[in-house]
Amino acid sequence: MAATEKLACAPKMGDYHIVINMLLERCLNYKTMLCPPVTKRTIELGGRHSPDMICTPFKTTLGNFIEAAEQGANVFVMPGAGCRLGLYDILQKQILHDLGYECEMITLFDYIPTVNRLYKAMNDINRDLTREEFDAVLETIVKITIDMDELADTMRRNMAFELNKGEHEKLYAAYLQEIGDAQNAAVAASIGVRYKEEMKAIAINKPEKPIRIGIVGEIYVVIEPSSNCYLEKWLAEHNVEIISPFNLSRMAVAVFTVDEQVKNSGGYVDYNIGSTANDAIAHAYQMIQDGVDGIIHVKPASCSPEITAMSILQNMSRDHNVPIMYMTFDTETSEAGVHTRLEAFHDMITAVR
Repeated sequence: MAATEKLACAPKMGDYHIVINMLLERCLNYKTMLCPPVTKRTIELGGRHSPDMICTPFKTTLGNFIEAAEQGANVFVMPGAGCRLGLYDILQKQILHDLGYECEMITLFDYIPTVNRLYKAMNDINRDLTREEFDAVLETIVKITIDMDELADTMRRNMAFELNKGEHEKLYAAYLQEIGDAQNAAVAASIGVRYKEEMKAIAINKPEKPIRIGIVGEIYVVIEPSSNCYLEKWLAEHNVEIISPFNLSRMAVAVFTVDEQVKNSGGYVDYNIGSTANDAIAHAYQMIQDGVDGIIHVKPASCSPEITAMSILQNMSRDHNVPIMYMTFDTETSEAGVHTRLEAFHDMITAVR
């Protein structure tokens, strides 16, 4: 009997499926597929089959996997590090099995921070993978991730002020479409340089002192638009410069530099809270030093580290007279309610400037 063909899928986490799929395709020779777009059904499916008190990203990513399994996916990829995220893979695999889906779970961050461990994990699956091939793929992926995050940051800071609406998003989408075919780091770098130059050339009319709002919080809710009700899109449509340092290229380093985060928190925290909460506090403090007009802290329901961070951020807000709005997202959160709160926050900031 022929072995079942491997069809791999990563959960929807911003646009990082591009580099994850590249790793699987080029190191393991797996076929990959994109998760179906996150819809109300995705969230309902995940919520229905998840423990009640588990955090919202678990439910959404489980919904991703169920819908992908319906389309034939049988290999799933999870980070598997941090807080309860470190247990996602074990529990989600069991749930998928109970639902009748035979699948394999690859837990990437079990093998990080050392490149040697990650290579060994890949080589255990694909014995034909040489170290030279692995290093070349990893170099390409790192370059793409850095360029992707630089382009996204430029877009956040300027798309509210473009003369021809939609140009930043259109160009960024074109980059994502093209970069998946980059065969090596040199080609990826060339593509990145070209798109960064094109993005800088987009005509904008940016005021000298635009409203600047920073976004901090739990990384999944920050980077996955469907999980935060397309928060950044609303802000851009209301002439806001968006500052959001939470991305994969920076977080890959920040995960291992908690002491540095504590040092940069302005004295507001002196221990490791867990997950990305220390990073949220450190960046909120830095944003305040840089003169932002306001900060939005986002988190999923039942996220204990970010709940702890909220009380610390509230002290920071009071001490520096900078407004911070706290938004919790769960399976029942509606865009209308989120947008109403954003409008009130935006109006308050506009009124006091």
